Amino acid sequence: MSSGSHAADREPVNRRPVWITLIVVILLLAGVLIWRGQGDSSDESSCDKVSSARLTASPDIASALTEAATELKDEGGCADIDVTAAPADEVLNQLVTRSGDPPDMWVPDSDVWAEQAAAGGVDAETVVPAVAASPVVLAGGPAADAPASWLAAATSGQLQMSDPLDSTPSALALIAMRAEKAKAGRSEAQLQTGLVTSAQQYSAESTGQGVSEALASVTASSKRVVPVTEQQFLVAKRDNQRLQVMVPETGTLMQNYPLLALPGHTEESRAALTEFLEFIQRPQGVEALADHGFRAGEGDPLSGERGIGNVAELDVPDAKLVKEDLRAWQVLAVPASLLVVLDASGSMDFETSDGTRMQLATAAAGKALSAYPDTTRIGLWLFSVDQGGPGVDHRVMAPLRRLDSKVKGVTQRDILGQKTTESLGLTNGGTGLYDTTLAAYRNALRNYDDDYFNSVVLMTDGANDDPGSIELGELLSTLRAEVDPAKPVRVIAIGISEDADMDALQKIADATGGQAFSARDPRDIMTVMSKSMLAR
Repeated sequence: MSSGSHAADREPVNRRPVWITLIVVILLLAGVLIWRGQGDSSDESSCDKVSSARLTASPDIASALTEAATELKDEGGCADIDVTAAPADEVLNQLVTRSGDPPDMWVPDSDVWAEQAAAGGVDAETVVPAVAASPVVLAGGPAADAPASWLAAATSGQLQMSDPLDSTPSALALIAMRAEKAKAGRSEAQLQTGLVTSAQQYSAESTGQGVSEALASVTASSKRVVPVTEQQFLVAKRDNQRLQVMVPETGTLMQNYPLLALPGHTEESRAALTEFLEFIQRPQGVEALADHGFRAGEGDPLSGERGIGNVAELDVPDAKLVKEDLRAWQVLAVPASLLVVLDASGSMDFETSDGTRMQLATAAAGKALSAYPDTTRIGLWLFSVDQGGPGVDHRVMAPLRRLDSKVKGVTQRDILGQKTTESLGLTNGGTGLYDTTLAAYRNALRNYDDDYFNSVVLMTDGANDDPGSIELGELLSTLRAEVDPAKPVRVIAIGISEDADMDALQKIADATGGQAFSARDPRDIMTVMSKSMLAR
């Protein structure tokens, strides 16, 4: 049949490629089904072993690290990181006292905490210096002026700081003054002035507000600037659109978040730590941190026009100097009670290239007066032989009172300004140093206030030459006998010019736990007064 012979004449069809393709598809489908089955199982068999670790972090970064740990697990990671938030001081106390159950890892908000742990006998290993970072900035309203330097911010009267013991950005704002010192051509005296001014302003105006509350309260007309991190600014900006960010021209410091491995961590937690660290350094981890406003540990700017971009980073000063500055600030933040006792003997009329010694002394006192906040207590005495009448070497120009207290409608600050000017016309006679010192010390003891740092600031350009006064030896023994540990009053003695009896002044200061300073050139009185404020 014709149809049969045509069929016999056809070429045989090769069907092997079709079967091979079907086999490959079936195998792929089987693989997908097997993978899905494994993914749905609860035994997490995709990992040879799931490693777990407990991590405690500073509250500001804890949520970011929690999100990163969750994303690591969602991507099939084998590390199970349990993140909890706790302030650094609480964690340190737990470690030092060996109380509670410490975590395996710790991310505090500063590398200073590693030093504190070491000082407390805790071996906290720094795995990486920074898993995240954020530059310190100044945040304020649109009416706030951008300071040219951190020192300018500290002396502007507009710096709203938190306690550096509680706020790392505030601590770094203080440290930045020393960090920029050489770059900005500042002197040590200028740096000390910044410490004094910012500390005294803090003592007068501290509201106890946290950073979040301070930023939330910024208005369009507010001129205050608040030291915060870039991350804190970005978070606060979401709720307060008036906030602006500023960085001084000199640059800034970076707040780093180190990763520390703590004593007692296991090999398992170490494995989890390693995997978590690797994830944080990958793009996914970097983005998880950036979503919360944190830069990666290297400090590179945030992407997508977030944050402040590139910043000039200042070098961190020597650790010893940093500790000294922070300690000085904390002491200075206690309001001062100063009985200023100024030499008005005839030698104070001696001329210098810039005026008489008395003119320079009263000018320095006027400058210092303007820098103190209203909470400061200041009194003013003059002294010379018979200055207060026959046999009385001191004259009370203004008794100890708060600067904002009023007498007949006039503030103590204004009274002191008037009396300082009057002092220029009251110089006469010899130097009745010893009797005046004892009288001033006893007056300060009677007017002692527990809430203040109480001192007598004794300024003189000569040696005692009152023939009827107490002798130096008797003065010193009397002072030592009357020192009351429950009411510490210190004499801060300032010798003006080379004529001052620095040996006697040093002994008087030592007898009361105070210090003595020499202003050989009367033009240096203001610098020495700044130093004297640090001598607490």
